[in-house]
Amino acid sequence: MKSAACALHTSVNFISTKLERCKLAIAVTLISVGSTYATADVQNTVTSLTVFECGRAQAPDRSFWSPGVDVNVEHSLVASCYLIRHPNGTMVWDTGIPALVAELPDGLAVAGGKIRFFLDKSFPAQLKEQGISPDTIDHLAISHMHPDHAGNANVFSNATWYVQEAEYKAAFGPNAKALNFIPKTYEQLNNGKVMKLRGHHDVFGDGSVVIVPAPGHTPGHQILFVRLPSGPVILSGDLWHFRSNREHGRIPGFNFDQEATKNSMEAINSLIAITGARLLIQHDKAQSITIPHAPKSLK
Repeated sequence: MKSAACALHTSVNFISTKLERCKLAIAVTLISVGSTYATADVQNTVTSLTVFECGRAQAPDRSFWSPGVDVNVEHSLVASCYLIRHPNGTMVWDTGIPALVAELPDGLAVAGGKIRFFLDKSFPAQLKEQGISPDTIDHLAISHMHPDHAGNANVFSNATWYVQEAEYKAAFGPNAKALNFIPKTYEQLNNGKVMKLRGHHDVFGDGSVVIVPAPGHTPGHQILFVRLPSGPVILSGDLWHFRSNREHGRIPGFNFDQEATKNSMEAINSLIAITGARLLIQHDKAQSITIPHAPKSLK
């Protein structure tokens, strides 16, 4: 649909940003992905997408994510992980809260006590219950390197790891801890096959799974476009933490780059509009309870 691609290009061009190269990468991704899927007579799809609850988070103040709104209102979140089955292999998106948290009855306080993590069963343990050994996973991508997303990354070191170059540099750089990264949760990935990205990447080469850069929350934050037989979905990472923040365009004050976050939100909203994709907000507890979880799958 050429006109849709042109409209999308126009909307992206109106977005001002200090990160011009990132803007261009996002624009090219949206145009290519959107126009290809809009015109394809036969669309390649994955076999299934399985959702896992990989921990929970409790916070005494919801305004931590929505500055000035819902001050001192308690808030609960979930941490979601995903297994993608494709005719040509398997892929994991995000790895959840670290397994060691399951051993802590009172959870683990992070962010100066603003958040407390809880875990019943780790993502690797849940995969094993489904008959899947983590060391057999072919592809791994993580939305960003915060510990509730990269907490069990080391277990997947046999997989090819797809990471934006900006995120990689930040994760292994001198300021990793200042970005609230915990290198020991993912350092073993550096010993395996690493694909450093500078933009979008078509994982299986058929348009069914596309990594899309969405920087701002962290330097190289990314989201995932997945085409199911029933229709496309987008896995949000931490671009949005819950639906009301998306509806009102609210940006957490702790994000790495506010302007880049705004640009990414507008760009991914455009991608959703063009493709008709369903947005799965990974931390949104209210949405999560409406989605089938393992052992069931989305197809």
